[in-house]
Amino acid sequence: MRVALVCDWFLPRAGGIELHLRDLALALRARGVDATIVTTTRGDAVVDGVPVHRVPAMLSPVGGFAILPGAVSFIGSLLVPARFDVVHAHASVVSPLAYAGALAAARAGLPSVLTFHSMLHRSAFLLGAGESLFGWSRDRIVLSAVSSVVAAQAARWIPEAAVAILPNGVDASFWRGAQSEGGDDRTGEIVFVSAMRLSRKKRPATLLRAFASAARLTAGSPSIRLVVAGDGPDRVALLRHARELGVGERVEFRGQLDRVALRRLYGAAHAFVLPSELESFGLAALEARAAGLPVIARLAAGARDFISHGIDGLLARDERELANAMTRLAIDAPFRAFVTRHNATAPPPYDWRDVSALHERVYAAAAELRASAARPSHR
Repeated sequence: MRVALVCDWFLPRAGGIELHLRDLALALRARGVDATIVTTTRGDAVVDGVPVHRVPAMLSPVGGFAILPGAVSFIGSLLVPARFDVVHAHASVVSPLAYAGALAAARAGLPSVLTFHSMLHRSAFLLGAGESLFGWSRDRIVLSAVSSVVAAQAARWIPEAAVAILPNGVDASFWRGAQSEGGDDRTGEIVFVSAMRLSRKKRPATLLRAFASAARLTAGSPSIRLVVAGDGPDRVALLRHARELGVGERVEFRGQLDRVALRRLYGAAHAFVLPSELESFGLAALEARAAGLPVIARLAAGARDFISHGIDGLLARDERELANAMTRLAIDAPFRAFVTRHNATAPPPYDWRDVSALHERVYAAAAELRASAARPSHR
């Protein structure tokens, strides 16, 4: 089977969807699927052994997305001659290539899958317009989303659409290695960690305020510390904000870390916190869960699909509950030990072996959908 994974965003651009596409391609290729990335992001023709077709396009100076006049016809002229068996498009907030790829495949009679990777609040009106123009929920494109939160949003805006869930995956065996790497440098203080892009959308300032509140509530017994991995445009402002909150000496920004360094960081920590509410999935939270850490995340975010409140960690509705959750994990040692033991022993969900097999089943469903649409109806 030849599969085109079409996405506007890919490596070397750093981000969750880019890493997911790379990992998905590798997992599919390990199962014998000939997966190729199709993207407008500029870079190498091969990434970690995965072939990448870089579509030449003018990129917007704001946002970097592609400007493709006649995009559907143009992408169709690339996909059809390549004889792909399935086209799987991956859409983020602004994704002209992904939408064009899905529609081009459907028009050409190719099995087509479209996965939504971002919250759809702002782009929902585009989905409604697209449904009216192209009828993509009826015998054309298999719709899917990375979490139940996003699937519900898509279903509300596309009438009569069935939206499957195709989650992100995690290499459980890799992250399990954190348990053998960490622990030796724990000094008696409780270490919270987070991994995110330092931009307003990810709510790093919310994390700092919640941590400062938790520091006041614990009153130094035990002492708590926060380590944040990641970089972004708000780094300098966040350093200043931490000092203004009185926790500058307790907060450390480590910068961008690769997965090996992240695993080492998680091995020396006690809990992971993801403060963003508009988080469609929360891959960083899943990786921390796989590493054995208790996870604190927002109830409205996609992490609620794999974090059970009181078992894998805690889910918070707002900033106050985020602070209370951090306080509880800091001072309630038996509860923290229970969650840590559970996460260290219970297999995490969404291992790539299962997720890649699920993708193949969805591809088969897309092929059957197209075959059914092509059969003559008998009345």
